[in-house]
Amino acid sequence: MKVEIWSTLARKIFSYWKKYDGFIIIHGTDTLAYTASALSFALKNIDKPVIFTGAQKPFDDINSDGRNNLINSCLLVQMELAEIGIVFGSKILRGNRSTKVSESSLDAFDSPMVEPLGEISLEPRLKKHIKRRNFGKQLICQSDFNPKVIVITLQPSLPVTFLRKILDTGCKGVILKAFGAGNIPNDIITFLREAKSSDIPVVVLSQCNKGITQMQLYQVGYQVLEAGAIAGRDMTLEAAVTKLMWGLANIKKISELKKLFDMNLAGEVTISD
Repeated sequence: MKVEIWSTLARKIFSYWKKYDGFIIIHGTDTLAYTASALSFALKNIDKPVIFTGAQKPFDDINSDGRNNLINSCLLVQMELAEIGIVFGSKILRGNRSTKVSESSLDAFDSPMVEPLGEISLEPRLKKHIKRRNFGKQLICQSDFNPKVIVITLQPSLPVTFLRKILDTGCKGVILKAFGAGNIPNDIITFLREAKSSDIPVVVLSQCNKGITQMQLYQVGYQVLEAGAIAGRDMTLEAAVTKLMWGLANIKKISELKKLFDMNLAGEVTISD
């Protein structure tokens, strides 16, 4: 999967938007949540369902889960949902809140930080909190992405010299998976300052499956923010990566990019009042 495919897919949906009442995209499971997240940023003012689905077992297997997933997607696309969703197994999930949690379970995806959009029982059932069809706004397509983003997971005793080398590779943005609520060792904070000086944004996520970066909990968190890091809050890795790629391609000033991560663009993050 490459960002060029996301851009092509977004433009293709945009070109056919007025012709159809909904869209179903059959996608491989490994990067499905990335594509669903990417399209949630590339397409603004979605007023009809765009549903991603796939299968854990090949479609030509007699007991493939793909048939039921596709049938349920066809049923859901006729309903009142107005956002990018994932239909898989027994779950209906918001695309940019989802992540793949199992390589073998038929419920391969989950949205660990928010309630599902619905569930599949005898038929698809939507929750009351969903975004519903509203044909009042014009769809906007901003389909460019900058792929020069790297994801780094912190580990004990990670040499800061390794991180410094990244700044000389042409990298334009970093996702840093930190400990706990966004805790970063003191020696790594020097890397954050150097990245800031190089106009390379660093978005901090928690390594915890249900983690939120809450920088205000500990003194080290304040130091991380002062060094120029951006709190990713409760975003999934997939949403943070694609939002950063989208922001780098569409926003030129780093100061404006930081403001982007203080905004909930498409339901991807919880912003506290």
